[in-house]
Amino acid sequence: MTNYTPGTGLPFALPLGSDADPVSAQVGREFRGLNGPNTPATSSPEMTPSRRRRRVDADVLARIADAMPERDWDVLRRISEHRYLTTHQVQAFVFTTHSSAESAARTARHVLQRLERNALIRMVTRRIGGARSGSAARVWQLAPAGARLLRDDGAAQRTHEPSLRFLAHCLAVADVHLGALALSDLDQVQQVRVQTEPDCWRRYVGIGGEPRWLQPDLAAVVDLTDFSDRWFIEVDLGSESIPTLLKKAGQYEAYRASGIEQQEHGAFPLVLWMFSRPDRADKLRAAILRSPRLTPELYRYATADTFFAAMKEPLS
Repeated sequence: MTNYTPGTGLPFALPLGSDADPVSAQVGREFRGLNGPNTPATSSPEMTPSRRRRRVDADVLARIADAMPERDWDVLRRISEHRYLTTHQVQAFVFTTHSSAESAARTARHVLQRLERNALIRMVTRRIGGARSGSAARVWQLAPAGARLLRDDGAAQRTHEPSLRFLAHCLAVADVHLGALALSDLDQVQQVRVQTEPDCWRRYVGIGGEPRWLQPDLAAVVDLTDFSDRWFIEVDLGSESIPTLLKKAGQYEAYRASGIEQQEHGAFPLVLWMFSRPDRADKLRAAILRSPRLTPELYRYATADTFFAAMKEPLS
């Protein structure tokens, strides 16, 4: 079960099921109007002595791994697949079987603190919603030791402080992931499978024979008794221009023309554009309708308030 109630709307950059509305409002104001690509920061702010990185040697790491319960591994995997998660989001992904939200939140905080003490994860300096929003607003990433545990070759992975834009996008994608999983609560749905980057990327060949990659933010499969609904999902926080989004739509058309997805699954997924602002959805819809190169029936558009309805529509 997810911590998402159908019809309540999908927040951006605040985990599903959270009742911390002031944080959501703060995040909305802080992220509004960001321009430019969703890329990590190229440099890291100086760390305080208490947050300086420390090396965990192989023997210590092996002992930690041997003693770790499976739930701790799940936390590391979830943080790894989204790069950054808030405490609320970790709770919504992993701590789903508790008798109450308070119990789940308390246990999630305890586990995260233990993983931090063992130098497997670390807090991002930037806190969503500001310090007044409390521990639920903390954002976590893997520390090098945690990344080494998850890598087959045991190699280290450098971590850095993300740009605000990149952090906002990662957290928003995680929220949409949680929203998609909430479809599993519907009676007619057997299971929901979601792929994150880079597993959701698709390789194909361009018209000139050159290799190309389609790079959605998420891919989702909603399995019912007799068939499955498939989706590619794009999350937009207003940082890209409408012509850039049209170019991305053209990439979906090119991949569709390759026939790869249809040959493997029998049909091409719908493309859901998830917007933080309704006017952005209206502008892209109108631009796609005007374009002779694009197929309007291929695309769906949603905001926080309409996401669940958009995902449910093909199930009706």
